[in-house]
Amino acid sequence: MWMLGIDTGGTFTDVAALDTVTGRMHVAKVPSTPANPAQGALDGIRALAEQVPGMKIPDIEFFAHGTTVATNALLERKGSRTGLIINRGFRAIYDLRGGLRPTGGDLIDPFYRKPAGLVDQASTEEVDGRLAHDGSEIVPLDEASVRRAARSLRDKGIGSVAVCFLFSFMNDAHERRAEAIIREEYPECRVSLSSRIHPVIREFQRLSTTVADAYVGPVIEGYLMKLWDGLRGLGILGQQLYIMQSNGGLMRIDVAARYPNQTLLSGPAAGVVFASQLGISLDEKNVVSFDIGGTSTDIAVMPDGRYRESRQGRISGQDIGTPMIQIHTLGAGGGTIAWIGPDGLLKAGPHSAGALPGPACYARGGTLATVTDANMVLGYLDAAGLVGGKLKLDPALAERAIREHVATPLGLGLEEAALGIIRIVNVHMEVDLRLTLGERGLDPRRFALVAFGGAGPLHAAAVAANVGIPRVIVPPNPGIGCAIGLLQTEVRHYYLKSRLAPLASLTGAEIEALFAGLEEQAIADAKAEGFEPKDVKLQRQLDLRYPFQGYELNVACPEGRFDEAAGETVRRAFDALHQEVYGVSAPQEMPDLVNLRLVSVCAVPRLDLPEWPAGDSSPEAARAGSRKALFEGAKAALDTPVYRRERLKVGNRIEGPAIIEQLDSTTVIPPGQRAEVKRYGALVIETGKG
Repeated sequence: MWMLGIDTGGTFTDVAALDTVTGRMHVAKVPSTPANPAQGALDGIRALAEQVPGMKIPDIEFFAHGTTVATNALLERKGSRTGLIINRGFRAIYDLRGGLRPTGGDLIDPFYRKPAGLVDQASTEEVDGRLAHDGSEIVPLDEASVRRAARSLRDKGIGSVAVCFLFSFMNDAHERRAEAIIREEYPECRVSLSSRIHPVIREFQRLSTTVADAYVGPVIEGYLMKLWDGLRGLGILGQQLYIMQSNGGLMRIDVAARYPNQTLLSGPAAGVVFASQLGISLDEKNVVSFDIGGTSTDIAVMPDGRYRESRQGRISGQDIGTPMIQIHTLGAGGGTIAWIGPDGLLKAGPHSAGALPGPACYARGGTLATVTDANMVLGYLDAAGLVGGKLKLDPALAERAIREHVATPLGLGLEEAALGIIRIVNVHMEVDLRLTLGERGLDPRRFALVAFGGAGPLHAAAVAANVGIPRVIVPPNPGIGCAIGLLQTEVRHYYLKSRLAPLASLTGAEIEALFAGLEEQAIADAKAEGFEPKDVKLQRQLDLRYPFQGYELNVACPEGRFDEAAGETVRRAFDALHQEVYGVSAPQEMPDLVNLRLVSVCAVPRLDLPEWPAGDSSPEAARAGSRKALFEGAKAALDTPVYRRERLKVGNRIEGPAIIEQLDSTTVIPPGQRAEVKRYGALVIETGKG
């Protein structure tokens, strides 16, 4: 049996495979195929089978996948043209964006613009019909107005429609009927219903989440169905074919195609799981994951090695209400394009050259200057190419792009312009690292930065030093980190039901009945995924708030039947949590119930990192030569030693400046820093800060 994890990024597709008989791990890396991302995943499977003797593709029984397809569709605004159907009189709700205001660095940006929505007013249609707060019908749905709206959106070329009516989380009848009418008038249109996507109280969160689902839906659904068919075509016929969700758990690919909003942080979530497990394995108490790919950088803070899950978040300025790991994503990666802004200053991102055409040095038709081109010019990357030479690089094209688009317009030298690009993109990352730590009151000096992704180890040491983080941990296979994380988690599903009522007004039997329906659905889904009911762990949760509050907190229910004692336990837990979060509580007040939540978890086999051979302190056996590299603050390029990562042994120590190359990534150690190879082959860089 083989277990396979594949992470599809904007530039590369990464593969990690575990032979469950021998316990050996194998990795592969192939270019992504943006025009058909599923092809990159299938190419990765074939590449792995070709390089591993005796491996047969039909022997893959467990397949887990992470993808940035949905994330990149939002970041780069490349989703489907989307329409919105809403109650009459409420068309402005989405444009108001929940009262979104600038924060952080945006407060001092004179060119700040509120992130644009995914649906404009011209693509918004109002219809008559109204439900009351309890789900009862006040005004029947005007089916004629729904038909007119569907025809209007069809005639405008809208490919996906979001439907969000008031209080549909209490009664979905109007939304379901609207969907049926839309399909009659416009059969080829994809429809997202708020009562199906996010059936909970909070109108704007429900609306924004549904719009995001509609926007990325056609992209991710088409991608996953092509992948599903491709896997079947390769002979991978098992039931355990999964995709990573934003919450760090897995779900079946065919199910995920119906709920694309749950995959918005699919790839990044796998990376956070990986960083968390690595930190625990190395006895690092506090870690920050730092995942840089071709298009984006993903940051997650993990005190005590545990990632925090949020009931809502914001991705590329869009509010999302589905459960997700708290990850901060910014448009900065290896393919990030450098450009000159309207103020005449050098900028970097958020637009990316992606995999095709990619950075100029890829020689695939790209002509714009990117971060990878700057790293090439500065000497950090091997001119022989990436991915073991499979992806050839052309330094002359990198130099031309930077000279034409940055150096000459700004009157800078070539290397000066390249340093400027790296400094600007690093500052973006540093600002977001500081904000991510600072908003939770955390001291960077108490953390280690886990750097992975193809470009993470290139930038991490310099970024960590400037932020004040004392250590950087570079995993043994940093460019495959997300793919490995896919093999270190479990299958997880969330089930939700809104019920607005004082907690004291509901008997234990009533709450049991509400949970029973959710549990029945959870068991049925687990059976469909090949699990026995005895293998399913269910965790009940309640969202509670004090009377007249606007927001609720999530509290776990004690195990066993929900009775009077359980109710009191939940109430005390809520008071304590409220005190912890807000610094105040009201134990004399009886909280209100807002939502019931059920978490279903099914364990699957996990990958453990293999041990690494030991050696002495000298890294000379891994030395592959040297080359000139220019570092910030240096007056001239330095003759920099180059090492091969796979030849390093536990105990080897390396003084900066140094460059460490391997199949899936390149690590840069600036002057004045030093590194040591630790357990599992992890490279720990001491920044001299903190």
